[in-house]
Amino acid sequence: MGIGLAAKAAASRHFSIVVFCVTQILLDVEVLWHLIRRDPPLHRSSHTYLGASVVVVGLTIVGKPVSQWIKAIWNRIAVKCRDADLTINTETTWFASFAGAAFGAYSHILMDSLFHGDIEPLQPWSSVNRLCGVINPHVAEMGCIFLGMVGLAWFLWTERKKRKTTPVEH
Repeated sequence: MGIGLAAKAAASRHFSIVVFCVTQILLDVEVLWHLIRRDPPLHRSSHTYLGASVVVVGLTIVGKPVSQWIKAIWNRIAVKCRDADLTINTETTWFASFAGAAFGAYSHILMDSLFHGDIEPLQPWSSVNRLCGVINPHVAEMGCIFLGMVGLAWFLWTERKKRKTTPVEH
């Protein structure tokens, strides 16, 4: 999530954090399925760059309306907060949907490649995962946490600035 929060802060209108999150979850449904069935390897087709590309296409198309729907639900809840304006813009562009899906899928494969020996990210062309063990998992996790904190702080700061300069209409 950390890398997604940083991307949202850096490219706010052009990146859907909702689609990014849905992508992260969808990719790990495959792992959960094989985990429940006790059927290793856990990381298979969706954990390859080719498989992730299929997910990107699907979630780019489905992600835009899903993102708008989730944000509309959020806004219905947020308007009940009287002390703070927590509503958000419900518009998600096609590009933002694509960016969230692509960045979500490919960063997921990259990060999982660092941690899991059963990933073959370049299948069907190669079964080698040269990234596993290249970096200490703790360092990678701390980097993600750091990026998430910086990204969240940056995003909240820019949102606060926007809300101070633009009156909100309900």
